[in-house]
Amino acid sequence: MIFLNHHTSGDGIISALQLLAAVRLEDKPLSRLAQVMQLSPQKIINVDVRSKPPLDSLDELQSAIRKAERELSRQGRVLIRYSGTQSMCRVMVEGPTAEITDRLAQSLADAVRRSIG
Repeated sequence: MIFLNHHTSGDGIISALQLLAAVRLEDKPLSRLAQVMQLSPQKIINVDVRSKPPLDSLDELQSAIRKAERELSRQGRVLIRYSGTQSMCRVMVEGPTAEITDRLAQSLADAVRRSIG
């Protein structure tokens, strides 16, 4: 879970506090609140890379990201980042269906491979 008004990435403590706040605000058991949650398909592909140049300097990858984001519109998201400990780029896509999510993640991973893989 990501709460952009608090942080730009997932954080367990923030998630737990937000969950507790929602339970208190709604005054309902968590089991009831969980019934309204919809899960989105997510695909993560780890791509081995030779180097780690700034991702915004990779024109082909940036073009592929813009294309994927246009297709997803407000129904998903793209996150591409380097591993902090390995020579690897992590490609993550969330989308409305598993088929779309898998296709876009593979397309983005291929763009990473062509650029720096």
